[in-house]
Amino acid sequence: MSPIPLSPRRPAGAALETLDRASGSLGRLAGTLLIAMHLSVLLVFVTPFSWSLVALAVGSYVFRMWAVTTGYHRYLAHRAFKTSRAFQLVLAVLGATTMQGGPLWWAATHRRHHKFSDQPGDVHSPVQRGFFYAHIGWLYDRGANGDRTDPVKDLARFPELRFVDRHEWLPLFGWAGLCYAIAGWPGIVWGFFVSTIALLHATFLINSLAHVWGSRRYETRDQSRNNALLAVLTLGEGWHNNHHHFMSSARQGFFWWEIDVSFYVIKLLERLGLVWDVREPSAAALVPTVHAAEAKAARPRDSRARGHVAAALTTTLGPGP
Repeated sequence: MSPIPLSPRRPAGAALETLDRASGSLGRLAGTLLIAMHLSVLLVFVTPFSWSLVALAVGSYVFRMWAVTTGYHRYLAHRAFKTSRAFQLVLAVLGATTMQGGPLWWAATHRRHHKFSDQPGDVHSPVQRGFFYAHIGWLYDRGANGDRTDPVKDLARFPELRFVDRHEWLPLFGWAGLCYAIAGWPGIVWGFFVSTIALLHATFLINSLAHVWGSRRYETRDQSRNNALLAVLTLGEGWHNNHHHFMSSARQGFFWWEIDVSFYVIKLLERLGLVWDVREPSAAALVPTVHAAEAKAARPRDSRARGHVAAALTTTLGPGP
């Protein structure tokens, strides 16, 4: 495969077509590596334990969760704030350390999700395809992973973003090397394997669980839910109904009691001058559109959805002890 020329005069569409061909040949390898990463977590049972390693895993998880929620999601996918071209590249590289694909692929997939949310065409809807397909099965469906063209032409005009997307594994291996430099092989096991898999599944829960479990403040054309537990795990992404109501907002926890760590960091970066024009919902947009009676009527559906999820987990994992 020939590399993508980095000339800014190259049409974005042509560059993305090259990325499509490259991604097709790498899809099987990526799927194999994803399985291998899951199996690698078992190495914790043969690796000496220490609380410093747990701290490394937690730190690696939190920092990279912020990278994917702020860099990939709120900036690249939704353009919820502005920044310099240099810091845009930093966000893209940090996002690629999460093993969630390159920045162009991630943004294109997410924009497609919003375009068809919980409708035919949504790449990971539990309403359309069930919990496990929405959670991780869609990654192995080539039909759900081929659209890299129209959704991200605004991003593909940057050759450096195309480079990161084409070489998405380099930041990931770099992060593994950093973990090794900090704590040797145990650092890779805890800071890389364990934290990466925890990060993946926490992110995927937004795709799967946040569309079937939680409360609805706003009437949207999908089944998005606000879920406080998921918000804690994902630094604010769990306020998913808020997000689908006002997608371009950098702030997803609309009220003070809705914890949104990613937004707090964005505001800090704004004070430091690294980002600007941070978008937030207007006062009118904050007014709930789901009435109390509708919200109460939705609770039985939530209960049934949780029952379906529990049944699926029991079928896959077996009954509890």
